[in-house]
Amino acid sequence: MYMRVILRFVFILSIGPYAAQDTIPQQNPFSSNSLSFKNPTSAIHFSGFYRFLGFVRNQQETFPNNSGKTTVISSGDAYREPMFLLKLNGKTRDNITFGADLMLNSLYKGPNPVNTKALTLNLGLNLTTSISTKFGTFDFKSGGVSWYRQSRLTVWGNRSFNRISIFERRPQTPLNKIPINRYSNYYNSGLVDQGIRYGSRAFQGVFLQGTKLPLNFAVKGVIGKSNFNRSLLESSDNFTGCFQLKNTINPSFKIAYNYLSSWADTDSISNDKRNYFIHTIELDKKWNKIQVQMELGLGNYRDPLRALGYGEAILLNVKTEKSTKVPLNIQLYRISPQFVNVTGNFLNTSVLEVFPNVAGIGTTVRTPYQSPIVGLGFPVNNRQGASINADINLGKLKLNGGIGVFAEIDTSYAALSYIHNVNSQTLSRIYLFAQNWGPYNALNSTYRGVFENVNITDTSASGLADFKKFFNTIEFQAKFANKLFGKNYYIFALTRLNSCQRELKALPQIGNQTLISQLSQELDFSIELNEKAVFVLSYGIEKIIGNASTDPGDNPDATPTNTFFERLGWERLYRYTNSRNQKNTLVGFGLDYKIGQNVMVFFRYNQYRYFDPNFIENHLKGWETMLELKINF
Repeated sequence: MYMRVILRFVFILSIGPYAAQDTIPQQNPFSSNSLSFKNPTSAIHFSGFYRFLGFVRNQQETFPNNSGKTTVISSGDAYREPMFLLKLNGKTRDNITFGADLMLNSLYKGPNPVNTKALTLNLGLNLTTSISTKFGTFDFKSGGVSWYRQSRLTVWGNRSFNRISIFERRPQTPLNKIPINRYSNYYNSGLVDQGIRYGSRAFQGVFLQGTKLPLNFAVKGVIGKSNFNRSLLESSDNFTGCFQLKNTINPSFKIAYNYLSSWADTDSISNDKRNYFIHTIELDKKWNKIQVQMELGLGNYRDPLRALGYGEAILLNVKTEKSTKVPLNIQLYRISPQFVNVTGNFLNTSVLEVFPNVAGIGTTVRTPYQSPIVGLGFPVNNRQGASINADINLGKLKLNGGIGVFAEIDTSYAALSYIHNVNSQTLSRIYLFAQNWGPYNALNSTYRGVFENVNITDTSASGLADFKKFFNTIEFQAKFANKLFGKNYYIFALTRLNSCQRELKALPQIGNQTLISQLSQELDFSIELNEKAVFVLSYGIEKIIGNASTDPGDNPDATPTNTFFERLGWERLYRYTNSRNQKNTLVGFGLDYKIGQNVMVFFRYNQYRYFDPNFIENHLKGWETMLELKINF
């Protein structure tokens, strides 16, 4: 009985307010603020993607000191990139924006605690706010990792002339409206959208940006942490700070001052630090159809073992507009060995210790290249040189290419390194983010790439090379588009020739006086099957030849540098060598298919071979298959 009375009482109380809603207005709580009918969190948006990646590798030939696996079946992206990403962005009524990026990696690796991790922050929780005043607009950001770019000598991601094979995809590559657009965009502009990370560096800290300041000034900067200047111990401090002050004198003339300072503890007990700072001035001037961009810098590097003093750097670009008949891009640079920085758009080679060899981390961020042979558009410190690039359109045939000549400023380490143009991603997947691997401890895996070290036998008493190295590069690309049975197709051909020798030469060299010669040819073909499907083919071949001043192989018999010319008896076109005589090949095909508005599937299959008859154990052969499903939401 008592229970029945209580239930009736609760029922009457629950319906009372709703029954009286039409006659008795609900009272708002007291507030000193003006009334607002807008939700305090008026705009919250969710976006992201889900990505499945299935992978199978079958090897017929393996390295002797490899794990012995001839077959690998896996799922998930081993490059530490998310398989599921949820991005949240919101804005309060006070115009404070906030965001968070939540990531799940490798969803299908079983119950092992090593492979199953809780929901984590990919880029962290970022809080941003914008304040508009009569003096300008100021934006503040802090929290998780953000991507930042300032100038090429201070903070800038590696960017070149986008002469690449686009057979393989990267996970951050956005989905196109229709699959063929990926190839038509590359044909028309030479660019493939790689997301906000491309050309920028990752920082975690406090960001400031001021625009619309008096007298056409603008300012931006960051102070915080960067993976590039890491302490040897995770518990030790390291900070990087930089800012830019820019003035737009008129629409055709801009000038900017840039500053960067970075330091990291090198000892957990003492106050020893590794630090460097940089000052630069940037000029950007346009005259009619000519644009001149120049950056002048002064840097200083110091650590407990050395004080390099001051060093200079200069980058100069002279470009003509693309509307000219033959657009040109002329680049000159000089970066002294004392000018050290690991967040700029150049490779550091003079102080390899600037980035410590932290296990599992070192090569994932920045690799300490030793006298690298690089393509056009990749400056290197302790080096100077010039290059010229040109484009020309001949109807449906688009040609672009460049030539460069570079030289060391001072003698350096008795070693070289070269980045593989063919099978680079394939090799990197065999042993992820590893240094000095392979049967001869010469391979080094980076993010979706591999480079190889070469020792030089001619050394001085100090262990350095007893000569300065000179580098030559030629790159040539042809792009063609047409229709076959009413379907669009595209052909991309890329040729690259690099060499390093003891003397200054105008063109790349191939001969017994050349320390290393590298020649590669890549062909990509794509055809539209229908609006939802594209079929792709790819072929690549690479040849690397060393001379007697580089590492000798373990094969007692010399081998010909070209077996085809040897069979023909054309002795002037080949020679016998005991040093590097590598040949890398790749043949692949694939399919891009659009399932729905924001859903695509990508299939790739390739056969690869990495072989050197003079280094008997350098022999890899096999095939790979990848299936990627990507869903945007």
